[in-house]
Amino acid sequence: MRTRLIVAYLAVALGGILLSACGGHVISAEDVTVLVSERTRGGMEALGEGRIEVVGGCLGAFGSIIVWPHGTEVVKEDPLTIDIPGYGTFALGDEVRVGGGFVSERSSSNVEPGPYRVGGVTVPAECAEHDIFLAN
Repeated sequence: MRTRLIVAYLAVALGGILLSACGGHVISAEDVTVLVSERTRGGMEALGEGRIEVVGGCLGAFGSIIVWPHGTEVVKEDPLTIDIPGYGTFALGDEVRVGGGFVSERSSSNVEPGPYRVGGVTVPAECAEHDIFLAN
């Protein structure tokens, strides 16, 4: 009986570790918040393109907050540089093109104030004041 209980606890703990590895997360790099989505199997097919910039305290581009694709990492903090799986390495000011789509557009009159949960990560209220693009 005790062996089964230990095995059950280990199974629950391992399941939690595996689920957290697939979830979205927030990376703090200096004064910038980088939002990284959970692992997905598909996504929207719009193209977002523009210069990487800080928007409302979060890393974005084309004047919008971006929830970057799963696996995106900060590889350097000065200048802030990220590695986007399947796209490459980009620093602040670089041009980037990513697939995805807008999940919140502040120009819409029916948008509720944030924070929002997008791609498995909570977009902070100060960032949610801007358009939010979920990249695949």
